[in-house]
Amino acid sequence: MSILLKNALLMCDVRSEPKLSDLLVEDGKIAGIGNFTEAAVDEVHDMSGKLVMPGFVNAHTHAAMALMRGSAEDMRLQEWLLKKIFPIEERLTPEDVYYGTMMAQLEMARKGVVAYVDMYFHCDAVVQAALDFGMKALITRGLTDHDGDNGRLKQNIEYFERWNGKQGLISIGFGPHAPYSCSLSYIDQIARVALELGAPITMHLFESPEEDYSLKEILKTQLRECKVIFAHCVHIPEKDIELLSSENFFVAHNPTSNLKLGNGVAPIQKMIEKNVQVCLGTDGAASNNTLDVWHEMRLAALLQKASDPRNISIHQALNMAIEQGAKAVGLTPGKIEIDGDADLIVVDLNKPWYVPLDRIKNHIVHSANSLDVFATMIKGRWVYYDGEYPTVDTEYIFEKCEEAIRRLTGTTS
Repeated sequence: MSILLKNALLMCDVRSEPKLSDLLVEDGKIAGIGNFTEAAVDEVHDMSGKLVMPGFVNAHTHAAMALMRGSAEDMRLQEWLLKKIFPIEERLTPEDVYYGTMMAQLEMARKGVVAYVDMYFHCDAVVQAALDFGMKALITRGLTDHDGDNGRLKQNIEYFERWNGKQGLISIGFGPHAPYSCSLSYIDQIARVALELGAPITMHLFESPEEDYSLKEILKTQLRECKVIFAHCVHIPEKDIELLSSENFFVAHNPTSNLKLGNGVAPIQKMIEKNVQVCLGTDGAASNNTLDVWHEMRLAALLQKASDPRNISIHQALNMAIEQGAKAVGLTPGKIEIDGDADLIVVDLNKPWYVPLDRIKNHIVHSANSLDVFATMIKGRWVYYDGEYPTVDTEYIFEKCEEAIRRLTGTTS
């Protein structure tokens, strides 16, 4: 399958300036950048007045929680979890998780996300939803041992053996939930398994002010040797920030969720200054309430600029949203390059907030929004295009989600 994008304003990576160019995609890969004729290609799309750029990466979410959007408001984290979220999750079926994940992917594709990191359960359903949609995902089973492991780690290993690498879309990792729900010995056990399999890990860390544990002690386990995406890190002691500067570690910053649950603002400027690799996540739609990485990018920059306008440059904001996320997930290149997967978005520039065009990267961060996304392509396949989702039946997904929400909450959505 060959697709030619003609007359695009092309931004190949977060460092380069956009330039007019055609882009040729063949068999899911970037095959050419330059000027091409329309002969001998399967599809031609005129992208005049549109920007083609790498897609965004959501480095931390719980996709199926799209079913709980708006169901738990105005609460602190532990109250939110114990009184609202956990009781609903106890009733979730694999089918619920499948359609909740599908709903999340509809939103993410519409808003320019090409890959995401998920921590949840019923992971066969999560994987199947990603494959059916055509979305890239690093999928982890949430793991806890406060009530015993109950076979969770064995289940996560089985997910890895069954799904890792599937269709070039799926990576399976391990998801120790948090230091307050996992003992040090359990974290060490998970890390040893992940190292043996060559799998990444994601874990919540210092999300709320109530969390009190030692990062130094945690990193005495084999976790220190793993590739880890630490979500939140809002209340990490300043003296410990440097401990996260390993080339194997990433921090997934979730500014909206952190604010909405009253957890505060993560010190990401200090992290960046100490060479910590920071990417962006949305958390689940139950705590955000959107899955909009573009919005997170702007908010992340503005929150740090509150104390010093020199904090978080345009380049740093774009880098967190795209290339650092891609590096963390490991499934998508985070740039448009020859022989790389064609994971890209098309942005409609025919809006007042893109004038003048010679400042387009500034506008992307501080003026524009995700609803300017005209199309999203993953591995050379359109998953969203001008209001349509070519790979799925959206009406049926809406219907199944409405049914699930009524059953789970006793209300209409």
